[in-house]
Amino acid sequence: MSDEGLSKVLSRSDVILGCRASSMTEAIKFAGQRLVDRGSVTVDYVDAMLKREEVVSTYLGNGVALPHGVSESKQDIKTTGIVVAQYPGGVDWGGEGTAHLVVGLAAVGDEHVQVLSQLAEILQDTELCEHLWTTDDADYLYDRLCDVPDGENND
Repeated sequence: MSDEGLSKVLSRSDVILGCRASSMTEAIKFAGQRLVDRGSVTVDYVDAMLKREEVVSTYLGNGVALPHGVSESKQDIKTTGIVVAQYPGGVDWGGEGTAHLVVGLAAVGDEHVQVLSQLAEILQDTELCEHLWTTDDADYLYDRLCDVPDGENND
């Protein structure tokens, strides 16, 4: 996976802008269904994503949540994939914070470590995250997630 970065597990069509959800559960179900639709997981994985949230919050900070399944749901994962849903108005993430970017994740084996590492480099930039929350350009959001600029924020 590392050769192509996130572009191997995120397609442009899986970046959805301008979403609205009345609850964290609704946002998780939306991301989970997108993972089902892209063929990365079975429908049972969506329940596992909701179950994970009962165990520990997947809110990362900087307006980003990363819902994913519990470890017992590995059999429901067909391929590693991520989907990104942008919520400009935000979604209350169980009192942990407000999520503006909900990144649904399903990973085969330990590929989640690579995905998380690449996402963390990008999403630690508060100013960039705030711009990603509100952009109306899906290509811009996709490009920022898939093409980490060399030499930036390496302090």
